[in-house]
Amino acid sequence: MIVDTHVHVACLDTDRYPRSPRGVGSDWWRSGHDAASLVAALDAAGVARAVVVQAVGPYGYDNRCAVDAVAAHPDRLSLVVAVDPESADPAADLGRLARDAPLAGVRLFGVGGDEPAWLTDGRGGAVWDAAGALGITVVPVVFPRHLGAVRALAEPRPSVVVALDHAGFPDHPLDAGAPVLGLADLPAVHLKVSSQVAAAGLSATDGEAFLAGTAARLF
Repeated sequence: MIVDTHVHVACLDTDRYPRSPRGVGSDWWRSGHDAASLVAALDAAGVARAVVVQAVGPYGYDNRCAVDAVAAHPDRLSLVVAVDPESADPAADLGRLARDAPLAGVRLFGVGGDEPAWLTDGRGGAVWDAAGALGITVVPVVFPRHLGAVRALAEPRPSVVVALDHAGFPDHPLDAGAPVLGLADLPAVHLKVSSQVAAAGLSATDGEAFLAGTAARLF
């Protein structure tokens, strides 16, 4: 079975699902990529299932579009929501979302303009604990300098699966001192390798070598 682990949707009804662009990422959503077109693309590509990840770029932390897209196709789509980790109580925010929809994971952004205080002030730990209680995956989006803080959250909670988004934005080429490799001894931590990170500034051949080298160092 082929599963696409990271797709976004943008609902066509902008009255029901108002957009609030954050200037994060590209503007793919302006042309509209709703659930129906996503499922059609999956069928055309021979992909069995996909994980819909909250599109923070157009919607911020308003997850309604993603929630309803997955609800319309529960046999094909799973849901990773996003909560604002800098809110007063992101764990409670996650709990409210979990009451309204079956969740596969929660995405936590730490790559904005300010340093992610939530990683070390207790809010991150509370979300990790909430995710563990719900049996869902934590998907942190952080830079290499923050991976030590991710370790401090993940190591004492080995039952909580972590999917490190964009592989933690590693430098190229990946050397033995790369911060992401410092997580290799934690069985619960996995890398989500995105094409734009693996291929950034690299030829296709070099991109393949990067992935092979990463796998060799981690496993």
